[in-house]
Amino acid sequence: MNGTYYLAFLRKVTVVASLAAIVAGCSESYPPKEGLYQRQVDGEVFDITPVRGALKPLRYKRGSFDYACTECHNDFASPRRQNPLQGEHADIDARFDHGMNTYCVNCHHQTDRNVYVDHDGSPIPSTEPARLCAKCHGPTYREWELGIHGRQNGSWERNSPNRTKLLCIQCHDPHQPAFPMMVPDPPTIVTRFDVGGAEESPHSPANESAKPRGETEHGR
Repeated sequence: MNGTYYLAFLRKVTVVASLAAIVAGCSESYPPKEGLYQRQVDGEVFDITPVRGALKPLRYKRGSFDYACTECHNDFASPRRQNPLQGEHADIDARFDHGMNTYCVNCHHQTDRNVYVDHDGSPIPSTEPARLCAKCHGPTYREWELGIHGRQNGSWERNSPNRTKLLCIQCHDPHQPAFPMMVPDPPTIVTRFDVGGAEESPHSPANESAKPRGETEHGR
């Protein structure tokens, strides 16, 4: 083996030995350090309260009374075309904005108003509104199932018992599902250095000269 081949062989041996040492070092287990990556959160920074609160069944509330929808809707048949909502549901008519979906019984069961309705007329329990939304919003529903759309809390693992997911109507108003546009706050007009005028700025010559030698606004 001449000198050139010998040096190449030594380089290869050195590289292999180095890689083995790196792998061995990575595989070594170290005890977790206390306090590592522990964030101290002051205040309700991670507020997980749903925008529209807890899931509510299909009920009508008036004052201190709570009514099932069928208590009234069993007494009259639904019209074949959508009429303007009046009486108890006039508030819905005033704000209703759900695109081309303008007929109540597209979502509400025609003969059992305590449940929603599927494409084939079968009932959807009021506790499963996501199934109703999936009728028209299939791509969004699939993203919601995967955890891409909406919000899930507790864990990223799909099968974790700590994982919770918000349902569609806990964020969206079903009669006006689009979120209103947010008005941004105006830009800052003055900075903290401009408060009180130049003579009162923390970096003004007068304030800097009044501090002990070597001390500034940002410490020693």
